[in-house]
Amino acid sequence: MKRKLKAGRSIAGASLVAALGLVAAACGSSSGSASSSTTAAPAKTATTSAAVAPATINVGVLPIADVAPLYLGIKEGFFGKQKLTVVPHILQGGAAVASAVVGGTLQFGFGATANLIQAVAQKLPLQFVASGDSAASTASDAWSAIQVNASSGITSIKQLAGKTVAANATKGENELALDSILIKNGVDPKSVHVVAMGFPNMPSALSAGQIQAVTEVEPFVASIAAHGGKTLSPLFEGMQPGLLVAGYFTTTSEIANNPGLVKRFVTAMNESLDFAAANPTLVRQIIPTYTSIPAAVASNLKLPVWNSKLDSTSIQGQESLMQQLGWISSSIPVSQLVWSGANQ
Repeated sequence: MKRKLKAGRSIAGASLVAALGLVAAACGSSSGSASSSTTAAPAKTATTSAAVAPATINVGVLPIADVAPLYLGIKEGFFGKQKLTVVPHILQGGAAVASAVVGGTLQFGFGATANLIQAVAQKLPLQFVASGDSAASTASDAWSAIQVNASSGITSIKQLAGKTVAANATKGENELALDSILIKNGVDPKSVHVVAMGFPNMPSALSAGQIQAVTEVEPFVASIAAHGGKTLSPLFEGMQPGLLVAGYFTTTSEIANNPGLVKRFVTAMNESLDFAAANPTLVRQIIPTYTSIPAAVASNLKLPVWNSKLDSTSIQGQESLMQQLGWISSSIPVSQLVWSGANQ
C-alpha cells in the first residue's frame, strides 16, 4: 500500500488512536480485509477441563511473517486444546488493530513495543499479555537493517546526519531503533529527517534517490541487497540484540472481566511461539498462506526470533529511551505495560 511521505518528527496534535500506531517489524505496509481460520477439534488437557466453555476470539494481525506463530498454533491445534476458535482479522495497519481492540471489536491484537508504550502514556487501557517477536541475537542473523545505495557514498551511520531516512511510521519501533543507533554513533537524531513510507515502497524510493537510507525488514532487506544496496547496521539488532520488537495485547477490562479466557489465549500463544521457534520449516510453509510473500521468498528469508518469554527488561529499556527522546513525558511502571500473568 502506498503511503504519503510525512516529513518531520513531531506528533503534536495527534489523536489518541493515531498515537497508537502499533506496528511490529514489517507492520507498516499491511493491506487486506478480515480473514479467518479454524482450529483443530478441542481436546481435554491438563489445562483444559470439561467445565471450560468453548469460545471464539478475534485477534487483530497484519499480513507479515512476524505473526506466523499464531497461524501455526491454529493449524497445530494449540488453541483448540484450550477450546478456543481463533479468528484472525487482517487489518490495514497497527493503529486499526489497536483501535479495534480498544473499541471491543477484537479481543486481542499484535503490535510494536514502542507504540504500546505510547498508547499507555496516552492513558489507553492496553497491556501486553504475550510476546510477539524479537530481534536476532547476532548481526549475522539480523532480519532488519539500515540500508543505503552502494553508489550513495554513505559508508557510515555518522554520514546520515542531514539525510532523509524512511521508516514505516514516524515515532514507531523502527524510528526508535534508528535513533538508538544514531546516538551510539554520536549523531543527534534531530539532525536526521525521518519520513513515513510503507516497507514495499522503500526499495524503489531508495533506488530513485527520493530518500538516502531506509530502515527495512525482511524480505525487503534481501531485495535491496540483491540490487546493490549496502547495510550500514542491523536495525533492531543494532539497538539491542534480542530486543522485544512486538507483542500481543488486550485491554485491562478484558483481563479483569475474562481472566480465564486471557489465560487460555496466553497458554496457547506461548506454546505456538515455542513451536514456531523449533520448526522454521513449518513457519516458512505457512507464511505464504496469509501473506503476499511468495513461497520461494519465504523459503529463504531470515525469520524473526520467537520465544514464549515476554522480556520486561527490553520494554523498560525502550521506555527509558523514549523518555530521553521526549516521545513520552514520564516513566511508566512495567506493571502498567505488561499483564502480571504473562510469562516474564
